[in-house]
Amino acid sequence: MNKREVHMVQLLSIVLCSLSITFSSSGCSSKSKGDNGDTGPAPTISINDVTLFEGNSGNTDFEFLVTLDKKSTRDVTVNYSIVSVSAKAGEDYIVPASLSLTFPAGETQKKLIIPVVGDDIKEGDDAFTVQLQNPVNGSLLKLVGSGTIRNDDTRVAYTNTGYDAPASYPGYTLKWADEFNGPSLDASTWGHQNGDGCPGICGWGNNELEFYTDRPENLYFQNGKMIIEAKPESYQGKNYTSSKILTQGKRPIKFGRIDIRAILPKGKGIWPAFWLMPEKSVFGGWPRSGEIDLMEVVGHEPGKTYGTLHFGPGPGSTQISRNFSLPSQTFNDEFHVFSLEWKEDQIKWLVDGNVFSTVNKADLGSNNYPFNEEFFLIVNLAVGGNWPGNPDATTYFPQWLIVDYIRVYQ
Repeated sequence: MNKREVHMVQLLSIVLCSLSITFSSSGCSSKSKGDNGDTGPAPTISINDVTLFEGNSGNTDFEFLVTLDKKSTRDVTVNYSIVSVSAKAGEDYIVPASLSLTFPAGETQKKLIIPVVGDDIKEGDDAFTVQLQNPVNGSLLKLVGSGTIRNDDTRVAYTNTGYDAPASYPGYTLKWADEFNGPSLDASTWGHQNGDGCPGICGWGNNELEFYTDRPENLYFQNGKMIIEAKPESYQGKNYTSSKILTQGKRPIKFGRIDIRAILPKGKGIWPAFWLMPEKSVFGGWPRSGEIDLMEVVGHEPGKTYGTLHFGPGPGSTQISRNFSLPSQTFNDEFHVFSLEWKEDQIKWLVDGNVFSTVNKADLGSNNYPFNEEFFLIVNLAVGGNWPGNPDATTYFPQWLIVDYIRVYQ
């Protein structure tokens, strides 16, 4: 081969190599090149999930592992963002100053650290996600890492601020009270009504979703307060648990004044209530012997309380219901006192000492007036039902009904 032929062969080799076409074993790779300069396709990028307890103080580092499926001869970079699910930025976790990772050539693993803020306050398991984006010299395979902050605390956060009722009233004497200062429920006053109402009245007649229990997970005491906790869990075929207590057969009430100081829960599908049912159903089954709803709140309207009478010949209820709304707060912000003034042929509803509804016997018209008989008191926290609807993605769990005291005067 003469010099001109050698030169032509070399020139042809350069052209073919630039087109990634194999020419010979001398001077030209026999493999195609990816966009990043490596042989074969670019490395894929993935991130794992992390679940840890938050800790009681300081910060707990949630270490997410971001990996390449193979080494690269070039630097690989990827940006990320943090998206709150139920956890709150700045309160539950700290957003790093830099939101970018770089894998130097040859490295396949990097740690992405999100500091989670520890505290001693009971709350639900909170969540956030780390989302990978905008890769350079790589492609995304698993681009979302879930961070779950497990609760490891027992103290419910509240203060004692809010309205407090007088300890006495002219013309009344204290008949009985529960200040909830002990470690357990007073069995001489209260009993539990457990279950889901089945088989007799499944869903308690309202298509409620909870199963009531007497477990300490659902009813407990803290600093002189009784707390009923509604929580999401699979239990006895239901997806939520809570508690319901009542004075039936132990503390009958006929006329007088009832004061209940409480902080109420909130959220779609949350339904706390203080109400009374007849001890003996003198006039027959519900609603003929009546029902007195001292306080009901549906959690998507956390600043509005309802006072209601149920009566009538049945099978459905005839009712008189009125409501009271706070001007700017919710009943979840601090303690309020919900009261009933009950006299013969008349019932009044009060919030923080102010009357918002009065019903007289004459207001029932031709209907029987069943409210001059003995009734018993019920305290419960329902989840779901015909009136409040079911919880949705905005509903935070657990929710707490916090009762400071119940006082009955006559």
